[in-house]
Amino acid sequence: MRALMTLLALVAGLHFLCGQSVLSGRVTEAGNQQPVPFATVYFDGTTTGQTTDEDGRFQLSVSGIELPAVLVVSHVGYETLTLPVKDTKEELQLEIRIREQVMSTVVVQDRNQRQKNLQEFRQLFLGSDAWGQAARILNEEALVFNRDYVNQKLVIRNDYMRKMVQDAKRPNIQWAADGSYVTFDQAVNLEATAKVPLEVELPDLGYTVRVDLKSFETIYKQGTTSYFGHFFFQGKEGGDAKRKRRFEKKRERAYYNSSLHFLRALYQGALAENGYRLLEEERKGDGRNTAIVPFDIQPYLKPVGNDQLEITGLAGRNLIVLYYGDRKGQPLPESRWKNRQPVQSGLHFGDQECVIRADGTTGESSLYFSGNLGNRGVSWLLPSDYQTEAENK
Repeated sequence: MRALMTLLALVAGLHFLCGQSVLSGRVTEAGNQQPVPFATVYFDGTTTGQTTDEDGRFQLSVSGIELPAVLVVSHVGYETLTLPVKDTKEELQLEIRIREQVMSTVVVQDRNQRQKNLQEFRQLFLGSDAWGQAARILNEEALVFNRDYVNQKLVIRNDYMRKMVQDAKRPNIQWAADGSYVTFDQAVNLEATAKVPLEVELPDLGYTVRVDLKSFETIYKQGTTSYFGHFFFQGKEGGDAKRKRRFEKKRERAYYNSSLHFLRALYQGALAENGYRLLEEERKGDGRNTAIVPFDIQPYLKPVGNDQLEITGLAGRNLIVLYYGDRKGQPLPESRWKNRQPVQSGLHFGDQECVIRADGTTGESSLYFSGNLGNRGVSWLLPSDYQTEAENK
């Protein structure tokens, strides 16, 4: 099974705002100070954002946003600007640079290969399940793909094998003079970037997401996929009550046993109450035998600021995350875990210190999920300021 390991890079806060709850500023073009209208200004990974007016000005309500948070300024004709915002004391004066138009030699590529790249990217980025298939990238022409190749040699052992290779009609196959073997280039990865922000429709969750994709890579041998970018969620909150309720039910389904849910439960010290159990594979005796044992993560947590905990001393270790949920995916109490089949994920710590925050985000900490938590595509992604109905009460 392919393990999708997603680096959690959604950035949000250290403390809730008190007092002034509006962030204001002006966006101008670097070099001439001319205002830049229609730029999108938003807090990364949230639903809080706005388009600048004719004078390049914006005002963002930051009620409920945790600071420091990453502010993103995005415009099709300009380079994306990101900066940390710690408070709202002063009006921001932001300059963005015109995006350089890189002129390069036009390479005629196999149209079928681009379609194959797009199909693979959709499955890996959006997801291969029903939600992933329903999601759409509205401007796929903005995607740029690249692959690395290694040369492979295949010995032809019989006539059946020879026919199979011939019928495959691979364009890059080179036959040996005596026909005893073939060589060909084999792709080892798929990389993608976007020339302009992607517009992604998530019809099941009721969001349109603006994705400033900086990097994407899947490595076949390792079975891993990772991506980094900036996300702005815009909810489709209009319509009748039935439509809104349908979105809310699906958002709750996406929330439970998500990285957001797990990390919020971990921060609150309420893993079991939220259906989670942590285990670790422990070596016994001479190291040849192993056993799966419960793991208590609390001794590794320490407060490092308001609404922030640091996980220390677990670099390089891998934990097993079990989630016990009901048919709707909602967490079961510990008393009902017996004879239940949990959903399994993996948690890997890449750094000696990893920060988690009250809202379920990690800043730039290297926490990696695999298994069920890691396999979810963007079609299951929620903004970091999402709250369930129960949390809103």
